[in-house]
Amino acid sequence: MSTDLNAQLLTTLERSGPNPALAWYGEAARIELSGHVLANWVIKTIGHLHDELALEPGDTVVLDLPAHWKRLVLAIAAWSLGAEVTVLDGRGAAVSAEADLPAQRPAGAPTALPQEPRVVATDRPESPLAQSADELLVLEAVSLTPRYSGHLPALAHDWVSEVRAHPDQLGVILPAWSGPAPEQSTSEQSEPAAGTPPRLLVPEDGCGSMPAVLHALLTGGGIVSPSALVTERQASDEAVTGTA
Repeated sequence: MSTDLNAQLLTTLERSGPNPALAWYGEAARIELSGHVLANWVIKTIGHLHDELALEPGDTVVLDLPAHWKRLVLAIAAWSLGAEVTVLDGRGAAVSAEADLPAQRPAGAPTALPQEPRVVATDRPESPLAQSADELLVLEAVSLTPRYSGHLPALAHDWVSEVRAHPDQLGVILPAWSGPAPEQSTSEQSEPAAGTPPRLLVPEDGCGSMPAVLHALLTGGGIVSPSALVTERQASDEAVTGTA
């Protein structure tokens, strides 16, 4: 895996310009992020994590959030800074970045989490996990919201409000990518016709299918999610070429 995958990903997204990189059907209205807009969200989040939270390679980041494209943005930004990222499903179960299903564990057993994580991003700021973090990011899994609508604990960061204020240009020298490696091809459906970038239908927000998601984005394609809420007609309208 290339150590500068983070830079390659941002460059590819920015070059795709207005072409859709992400279509989100998880709310009442369809939300579309172009490659440029998705790159912008990731760049701003990298700047926020680096400048405001002093996130360094090897630091632990826990994303305790329901599936949402904002969770995906946070994961990509944290991996771009070399962090060790644990993704939870909003109910405390870990999600493997290498597969579609939550990590397997015995019924009733606690999820293995980093002790005193460096950063926790959550919509449950009063949870024990949130209170154990060195830095706390609070946000809601809602697309069109300018700030967190609930009570913000002292010293917690309102992620949406703060991240919007960061520059649109990358001002950080990126370390080696610490996330999953992209896969070389989709597994459940043949590659699209030559010259057609892959556009994948993915479960939830794609955090459980990162190798396939990265492959699609790095080759100038995109993702449509969550697959459970996308109808056959919508998948056709989105020109989906395969599934993750």
